[in-house]
Parts: sequence; C-alpha cells; structure tokens
Amino acid sequence: MRSVRPLLLLSCLIAPMALAETRVFVSLAGTLLEAELTLVAGESVTLKRSSDQQLLVVNFKTLCKEDGEYIARWQQQHTDMATAPTPAPASEGTSAPAQKYRLACQTLPAKSNRGPVSGDYRIFEYTYNFNLSNREVVRDLENARGLAVTLGKNVADPNGDLVVLQKEEFEVNIRAQSKMVHTTQPVRLSYSQDPDVPYGVKSYGYVLIIRDAAGNLLHVEASPDASAKYAKEILSISETPCMVDREFKVKPRADLPLGYITF
Repeated sequence: MRSVRPLLLLSCLIAPMALAETRVFVSLAGTLLEAELTLVAGESVTLKRSSDQQLLVVNFKTLCKEDGEYIARWQQQHTDMATAPTPAPASEGTSAPAQKYRLACQTLPAKSNRGPVSGDYRIFEYTYNFNLSNREVVRDLENARGLAVTLGKNVADPNGDLVVLQKEEFEVNIRAQSKMVHTTQPVRLSYSQDPDVPYGVKSYGYVLIIRDAAGNLLHVEASPDASAKYAKEILSISETPCMVDREFKVKPRADLPLGYITF
C-alpha cells in the first residue's frame, strides 16, 4: 500500500498540468474564437476549437496584438512543437487543387440615413448582408474563410482613387443544402450633396472573397463587377482604411479622408 500512495500523489500533481489551456482569440475583424493553441509554424497557427474540437489553421497576423504576444510566449514554452509542420494554406503555385463547390450568394446592401433629412450635409450608415448557400447535395463546406471588403470614393474626385474602408475575415462552415449569413460591421460616411461644393466620402461598393482551407478561391463577387478581378491585390492589402487606385494598388502617400469616415 505504501507504493500506491506516491503514485496517487504523482497523478494528482500531473493531472492539472495535462489540462488543455484554452483562450478566447480575437481577430482584427473583431470575431471571437475559444480554442486551444496546438501548433505554430511560421506565420500559421493551429487552433483546436473548444466547441467541437475541430482544428483551424489561421495566420497569426489576422489576430489581435495580445494574441500575438500570447503565441510568442507559447512558442518559447513549446520549442519542440513550434517548428513542427502544419497544414498551413499553400503559397501561390504550390496550393492543393481546389475542391469546387456549388456555392451561391445573395448580397443585400443596407443603408440608413443618420443625418438631417434636409440640407446639403448627409450621413449614411452602410452594411452588407451576405447570404451564402451551399448547394452541394452531400458535401459540407468546412474550414473555409470569407473576406468582406467595403469600399468608398472621394466625392471631390469621383473618378479617382478608392478608399478601402474595412476588411472583415470570417469563418465559413456550411453543411450541404444549408445557408449562413454574414453581416458586415456598419460604417458611417458623410458627404455634401451640393454640386458646387463637393466633399466627403460616399459608398462605392464591396468585394466578397471565399477561400477554402488551402487558400484556393471558391467564390468572388463584387459591386461594381470589375472589382472582382483584383482579388489577389485585395488579399494583399494589410491595413485599412487605405487609399488604392482602380486596380487596388495601395497608395501609401495619399491623403485619407478620415474626417468623413466613422465606424
């Protein structure tokens, strides 16, 4: 019996250490995910979602600063796992073949007047509702990622550069023959309706990009339609709001009309 007691004591000490450490991770888009960090490889981190134990691979640059600091500390404590291989999205030219899905989207823009009903100065609040449908009969869409981009234009230069107002990343998991809805965060734009004194920012449209777990494009749509062909350039934009030309090349020295944009 004496030999059993040390074993029981040791098991009591080890058990708490074996418990998984979960954390609520926060993306730059504001989405929350309770998960356990299990692997780090380069810029990719693997998270085990607490709700269903599903593994998700994300780029740590899409997470908030506090999560980045937590990941750095985790790497120091788990040096044996920090460089292990992980199924991160493949780079261009080496990505896995895309699995085509019968994915459809109904996009419903919404706006509300937040300014006076009369007068030249107007304030509008804009959101987009993306109603995604997986029309596959038996295949679920899992671990896909959505990117919703809202755009504006300078009233003083309506044919000039564009304003990328915000980029929102969100998870896309849709069972076969099912739907999901993503609504963008509202953005308020103010502008003048006086044709003699144009100023402010008006809505220009949106871009929606859906990628599978390997980073392959599954669905791209935009308004105006021409913006859809610049998906690669849009994905490479790292900070918003920002100014871009009509081919979505960032113009870092351009003046942002921030005084007319609120979130």
